[in-house]
Amino acid sequence: MTKILIVDDKEENRYVLVNFFKLFGVRSGIEIIQAKSGLEAVEKTKLEKPDLVLMDINMETPDAGLEAAKKIRRIEKIKDTKIWAVTAQAMEAYDDEMSDMEKCISAGCNKYISKPIDTVDLIKKVSEELNIEIPEKTKLRMGIK
Repeated sequence: MTKILIVDDKEENRYVLVNFFKLFGVRSGIEIIQAKSGLEAVEKTKLEKPDLVLMDINMETPDAGLEAAKKIRRIEKIKDTKIWAVTAQAMEAYDDEMSDMEKCISAGCNKYISKPIDTVDLIKKVSEELNIEIPEKTKLRMGIK
């Protein structure tokens, strides 16, 4: 069973991602876990040990997701968990500041996914990262070769 933790304070955003993973089909072996805050994300990561965390950045505070990623990286038994930042924040670097992508990577996120999510790109990345086959029917529907 592949466990994926979806972390977002907005129910509608979690709903979209939960339904996105249905594209892999009922036989994919994916179990979806949800969290509504950075604190809950850390707790559920410790408890469930997901294979992948999709972490919103701006939740209860503007950088709650970054803080949660940093905490996860400091806990020995879960420090290697794959964390992907999923965020609408897409600011380029200004003067000496880091870009939002650089901030996410610096906080311990492995990848940076910007909203609105490119579903074709995301399904390919998840398939590759977690070694989950994309069903032929889904490939045809999404125009994936």
